Amino acid sequence: MTADDRNRDAEILAYADGSCLGNPGPGGWGVLIVGRDGMREYSGGEPRTTNNRMELTAAIEALRRLPAGAAVLLRSDSQYLVNTINLRWKRNANTDLWKELDAEIARRKVRFEWVRGHADDALNDRADRLALQAAKDAADLGRTASRGAPARTAPGQPRAVPPAAPVSLPADEATLNTLRPLLKEGETVRRCIHCGGMFVSSERYKDFYCALIACQLARRTRPA
Repeated sequence: MTADDRNRDAEILAYADGSCLGNPGPGGWGVLIVGRDGMREYSGGEPRTTNNRMELTAAIEALRRLPAGAAVLLRSDSQYLVNTINLRWKRNANTDLWKELDAEIARRKVRFEWVRGHADDALNDRADRLALQAAKDAADLGRTASRGAPARTAPGQPRAVPPAAPVSLPADEATLNTLRPLLKEGETVRRCIHCGGMFVSSERYKDFYCALIACQLARRTRPA
């Protein structure tokens, strides 16, 4: 066995997938991380987004959950994501998310690998189902919020909390460029996994929910 083979055996395997009900429309992302401690699943959604933004967000969220310096094999069925990284396709849109992804890649040793969607990869199929369900949940929350009615949940499950006000959209690139020089040491800009808005957080505590009341309620009622 060569040194390269041993290094690849030590890689953490991650699957990342995005989904969107309409383009734009309610969207979701799903992530599976397979390591020595087993498999972990994560997902989240946004009320109005695009499929490509969800593919990028899935990759960002996967890497955020892995330690700095980790060797990672990230698999995705998005040619937009994988070929832009591996073949250096031109980045004509979503520059805010590409910058976030570049920053996460820089902290780790990441290889991107394309897999065919809806084929014979059970883990990719699972990531797809997580993303689709998150997109459906985002659509349900949007409809519920527009009607002003409480969201329905299965018996015994924490109640999903719809936003009390229109959700904030991601900050545009110009705003982010203005804010970044003002960040203090240890601060970073994150995306709230409940409403999708951008907020300033601490690298130390790595909170993924912004300070909006609805998002803090979602954080506290989220199943452990």
